Amino acid sequence: IGVSGALAFLYLRLPLPWFLGSLTFCLVASVLNAPIARPRVLSTSMRAVLGVAVGTAFTPALLGHVGGMVGSLSMLVPFMILVMVTGTVFFERYARFDRPTAFFCAVPGGLTDMVTMAADAGANARVVTLIQATRIVMIVFLLPFWLQWAGGFTIAAALPPGAKFADLLFVDAIVLAALGWVGWRLAARLGLAGAPLVGPMLLSGLAHAAGLTTARVPVEVLILAQVSIGIMLGAQFRGLRLAEFSTTIIWGIAFSIVLVIATAIVALLVSRITGFDSTSVLLAFAPGGQTELNLLAYILGLDAAFTALHHLLRLAIVIFGAQIVFAANKNWRNGLG
Repeated sequence: IGVSGALAFLYLRLPLPWFLGSLTFCLVASVLNAPIARPRVLSTSMRAVLGVAVGTAFTPALLGHVGGMVGSLSMLVPFMILVMVTGTVFFERYARFDRPTAFFCAVPGGLTDMVTMAADAGANARVVTLIQATRIVMIVFLLPFWLQWAGGFTIAAALPPGAKFADLLFVDAIVLAALGWVGWRLAARLGLAGAPLVGPMLLSGLAHAAGLTTARVPVEVLILAQVSIGIMLGAQFRGLRLAEFSTTIIWGIAFSIVLVIATAIVALLVSRITGFDSTSVLLAFAPGGQTELNLLAYILGLDAAFTALHHLLRLAIVIFGAQIVFAANKNWRNGLG
């Protein structure tokens, strides 16, 4: 199903065909309650592949430009806090969610992390899953289509940078595999959120920034990663009921549209203040999925390292904020007991 969607999008010259095509077809199949399930065996490996690929953007020349990113990174902090606070008020006041559920619906973090923490905090995990998945899908759909049809990018024809699989040296293949495996295991051991993506990305980034390797992930492997990630995201909506669409999904769609508009405005302001390319800033500040937005920046040939650093900071902010609220809510519940 995923490959069929990718080929259909490729034929129609729609943006990000390998990713959005597989996502669209699997999302439709999920909503229609087709007998499909997320290929969990591919989840970790494909995120690790993308992490290693994004890490290749951390070249030795990047080290001299990190200091210039301080301004935009510092502006990301108040923006994320504003998103979390206003989002919580929005879901609590208008959607009538209880406060823990409203908060974890508003936090623009990783889907798995937010759902797990929400369940532990006494929030409605099903509602949080649907809202978070809707946010990610809406943003990763809206941005590519807007960039292709309004921004002038030829995303339909864009291929991820990388070597052909047939040209990959055996030594480079071993190095790339080691960066993915070791990076993931180290990040998991340290308890980092999003370990399968973040660990390989950081280790690959350090290796490439230090000039220890120049190996790139083959294009064919990156295409497989895109199709797999699209399938996994689309399958999140399996078993969606009509009642949930009218009472839950519609609020996620409304919140996502507001987020995109607010992000576009902030991105323009940050771009004018810092001098960074507005498209790069938009992808760096967009509160979508870290995996998907890093993928988009990488395929478009933008500064993927710039995008990755901002999303790492965003992840740290939302995880830290969620931990504080989680602890506060747990103490409150214990006090009632």
